[in-house]
Amino acid sequence: MHLPSTKTLQAFLATAEHLNFTRAADALNLTQGAISRQILALEELLGVKLFFRHARGLSLTQQGVKFVPHAEDILHRLRLAIDDVSSTPSTIKLNAPSCVTAWLLPRLMAFQDAHPDIDVELTSTIKHHPDPNFDVFDAVISYGKVPKLPSVVSHLLFEERLTPICRPELLQSHGGDLSVKQLTQLTWLHANAEQSDWKLWLTHHGERGLTSKLNQHFSTLDQAMNAAQQGFGIAVGDVTLAEQDLAMKRLVMPFDDTVLSGHSYYFLFPKQSDNLMLDRLQHWLVAGYQAQRVD
Repeated sequence: MHLPSTKTLQAFLATAEHLNFTRAADALNLTQGAISRQILALEELLGVKLFFRHARGLSLTQQGVKFVPHAEDILHRLRLAIDDVSSTPSTIKLNAPSCVTAWLLPRLMAFQDAHPDIDVELTSTIKHHPDPNFDVFDAVISYGKVPKLPSVVSHLLFEERLTPICRPELLQSHGGDLSVKQLTQLTWLHANAEQSDWKLWLTHHGERGLTSKLNQHFSTLDQAMNAAQQGFGIAVGDVTLAEQDLAMKRLVMPFDDTVLSGHSYYFLFPKQSDNLMLDRLQHWLVAGYQAQRVD
């Protein structure tokens, strides 16, 4: 049986993450046509459709959703096999949800500029709650409540602060200023079927029963935010994760206030770890974020 190449699996996972051929191509430094051809070839090999093609983007089919964890596992096992024979003590293997990539990458690049002797290998997952698998990774960035794992060291990176976020053009097309009730004129983008982020923010504003007739659901926060970046609607997103797009005016916040979700992002590693570089990395990530908040 013919097997897909690692490049094809990487193209599939990048497309599943961004739900857009152009963005996936940018992430892998390939052309949009190359990504599209690899997805078509994979679909022909598997004999199923992995994506629905829409006029303004993509969405995963049921078969595509099922294939994501399999493709991740294959690449993880391959990396583990390579690391087993080639890794050095100066390497940190870090696993993190894909939604934190925009926040994390500039900090990792600055860390490696300051510590050229340390190599950080980042593996991302579309899971918002990645399992702290320390058999494969030296450290994990996790989302949720305060971890209660006696064998694990946890450091708070930042708290999740939510507010509606959209493209500036979408806001301008509705007069540039919206009341909470006028949000119902827009398509609401949800990061989960429970619509929990929207419900939390609306309850904070005393509008618990407010709903929109136009709704689009996604399986992860970064998928909902990618849809907001493309102008498909308005999402309730984390202001820290969106800081780069907000600073560059690619996205805007129609309302000034935010609401704490009660969840946070944590840097986790085993207490018994002999990798002394983990402390240096977690101090860099925490101190860098706190210094930015002071500025």
